[in-house]
Amino acid sequence: MKKIILSMVLASVSLVAADTDNSRAVYKPGLLLPPQADLIYQKQCASCHGDNGLVMDHVYEDKIKGKKIVIAGMAKESLVKDLRAYRDAETPYSKYGLGALMKSATADLSWDEIDAVAEYVNGLK
Repeated sequence: MKKIILSMVLASVSLVAADTDNSRAVYKPGLLLPPQADLIYQKQCASCHGDNGLVMDHVYEDKIKGKKIVIAGMAKESLVKDLRAYRDAETPYSKYGLGALMKSATADLSWDEIDAVAEYVNGLK
């Protein structure tokens, strides 16, 4: 019995050690891990806002009336306020007519992750 328990413990330790080397690749929003803002941004935001926060997907231009929404360098406090509003609004909060889309992009983010992403976006130039 001791041998079985010992082998299970060693197998668990091996799996944890293997996962630690590649922890940035398995990060998912909402998990209780330190926020990795760059990975969250790439997964949740970059498809519309681009890798550098300077573009908005042309598919949404009709809703934003041709405005180019540049989020790179925006004030962290403003971003946090908007992202939390998108995430928690019972009726979609809509600053540019994209409330439902933004709600789905922020739905799984914790407060810490929202803060980290806002700081990351603030640092984009």
